[in-house]
Amino acid sequence: MIKWYFILIIGIMLSACQPQAVTSTSMPATNTPTVTDTPVPTETATRTPLPTQPFQIQTSTEVVLRVCSPLEGETLDTLPSIIVNPMVIPAFGRDDGHHGVDFAYYRRGERESIQGIEVYAVINGKTVQTLEDNTPYGYAILIETPLRNLSKELREDLTASYQPIPENVQYQGQCPKIDPPEDTGELSLYHLYAHLEQKPDLTSGDTVPCGDLLGTVGNTGRSSNPHLHLETRLGPSGAEFEDMGFYETIYSEEQRADYCLWRMSGYFQLFDPFILFEHGG
Repeated sequence: MIKWYFILIIGIMLSACQPQAVTSTSMPATNTPTVTDTPVPTETATRTPLPTQPFQIQTSTEVVLRVCSPLEGETLDTLPSIIVNPMVIPAFGRDDGHHGVDFAYYRRGERESIQGIEVYAVINGKTVQTLEDNTPYGYAILIETPLRNLSKELREDLTASYQPIPENVQYQGQCPKIDPPEDTGELSLYHLYAHLEQKPDLTSGDTVPCGDLLGTVGNTGRSSNPHLHLETRLGPSGAEFEDMGFYETIYSEEQRADYCLWRMSGYFQLFDPFILFEHGG
């Protein structure tokens, strides 16, 4: 009997050293804040938008291209309906074909003629040259827009058809010796607006925003009826032209050289202005 009594006492003492159920069941109450401090679902939710962030940053730095109609009262969609002379690109060294697109009409709505309609810049740029009433362009303005300022899609469309600069060009007409433009390693879009009523009131280097007023439609230069001649080319950036004149003996060698460089040399290559209009809106 005494033996069993000691065994019972020893059992009670050993059970007192074991973890009690109350202690183990109370742990979740103190551990719960630790679990909620790092909730996996919440962390996953905050990371979900991250893959879209590079796209958003790229979009904010993308060139926002704005293209404007060159004529008062016309939209980019209505311009095709008033083309009277489309562009026909000649071979390098030739001055035939048609170096641009002509817009005109005799009666349109309440207007009886395109004469005097305002002419606007089709895209942001800066003035390169304003021309006197010379043959063939008449009063005109030439504007430059660096290719790097255009959208990626437009740059690709324009450069896709740009050809290597030709060597030993055989020029049509009496072209004097032509000095090639400086190779800056970059290309620009050049847009020329011809046969204006008056010489534009702008000078070389002036900033010209898209939609800025350049002048009004006229009939100056080699022109038989009022119309806007819009000529667009791709060529070396930073080009300088003093003046242009051709087909008459009154023009200097420098005027004729600039004309031949612009029109026939292959350094400034024609493209259809409607490529611009397709990227606008």
